[in-house]
Amino acid sequence: SVGFVLLVIYNKNMIQKIKILILLNFLLVNIAFSKELPALFEVKIPDDQYTNTNDGLNKAFNQLIQKLSGSRSKKILWRIGDAKLNKIEFVSSYSTEFIGEQEFLSVKFNEEALIPELRKIGTPLIGFNRPVILILFKIDTGESVPMYLSSGIQSNKLAAEIKQTFKNIAIERGVYLELPEFDLEDQNLLNQANVLFSPSIYIEEKFYNDAFLAIELVRIGINQWSVNGDLKTTSPLQEKQVIRFFQNAVHAFLDDFLEVKPLEPGASGERLMVSIQGLKNFQDFQSVESELNKIFAIKSRSFYAFERTKIDYITQLFQTKDSLMKELRGSTKFLIKEYNADTNQLKLEYLN
Repeated sequence: SVGFVLLVIYNKNMIQKIKILILLNFLLVNIAFSKELPALFEVKIPDDQYTNTNDGLNKAFNQLIQKLSGSRSKKILWRIGDAKLNKIEFVSSYSTEFIGEQEFLSVKFNEEALIPELRKIGTPLIGFNRPVILILFKIDTGESVPMYLSSGIQSNKLAAEIKQTFKNIAIERGVYLELPEFDLEDQNLLNQANVLFSPSIYIEEKFYNDAFLAIELVRIGINQWSVNGDLKTTSPLQEKQVIRFFQNAVHAFLDDFLEVKPLEPGASGERLMVSIQGLKNFQDFQSVESELNKIFAIKSRSFYAFERTKIDYITQLFQTKDSLMKELRGSTKFLIKEYNADTNQLKLEYLN
């Protein structure tokens, strides 16, 4: 009948509207980008890690180099020593402060004085834009329903210690190690017993990330734990060994993820055409210029072509294009579209 046909059409329209609303909700949840590290040239050293102010300033400088280069390699510090750079001369100010019950030496360094000196000795640098590493962390004690670490407060002591470990490493390395903030729907999906559902795929696609780690900590016996997933143990751990394992494993992951290999002695940095599209007005052009000024990988640039919505630059890099790609990976303003090896052209989308 006519009434039945109208009802079918109405139901189809409603289903379509629901699908659109679900899609819009998904898109809104995922409107997030990498982050700029505002305190890149500021380092805080706990008072139990230095003996006197001079020792603290030297250790703060070493940690700053680790943040700037993305590397824990001693070779970089040896190169600085060979160049006879006075670390203390690059300190612009320092003070002590309490964070909770812990006292810290807070040191700020002079960016304009330090960066040229590091350039002279070929130190690789990774800039202000830093990647977001999203971690899906599952703990299964075997006694109750497995739990996932979240950005909220954890009542479990071991979970709280693991979260604090991630926080400390993030500050030390100058990156963002983030845990998801689960809503009720997430919790229901993660707790369901459906072999066809992949928590890792679901979380990785829902929350913004530049890299994703899925980790599972499982108790396999009395005071014995195993780690599976993107980080793994080769033998059981005692509970007192768990934190040390994650300290070493996450640092090792970041060593590889952040590494910018220095040029061979005598080699010059690469040249590359960078095309940026998506500009709408003069303010966008000014913003693009400002953002390019912040990128450590670019030594110099010149205009090659200019259109209403696009700019082409010829860039001279300090290192290789890999260093530029790694820095752009954490950009809040540029999205990497593609690299064409035949034309040696990198295409970026400006995010306004």
